[in-house]
Amino acid sequence: MRLDKFDLNLLLAFEVLIEERNVTRAAKRLNLTQSAMSGALRRLREAFSDEILVQQGKKMFPTAAALALAPEVRLVIAHLR
Repeated sequence: MRLDKFDLNLLLAFEVLIEERNVTRAAKRLNLTQSAMSGALRRLREAFSDEILVQQGKKMFPTAAALALAPEVRLVIAHLR
């Protein structure tokens, strides 16, 4: 991943998406539109070369890679705050 073109706001989106496991609810928490959050998820998928969240039936589940990355993202966000 190239950090020179990475939007750090995507880390916030990642954190909320993993917690909510729902694009619409994550968007509401971050005061974004659903389409903006979908776009953030797309950019996250590209940046990490991983699906991040996958749909199974009507629910979304984090991938193993996303679950492994989540504690690191939380730590980075905590340090940035």
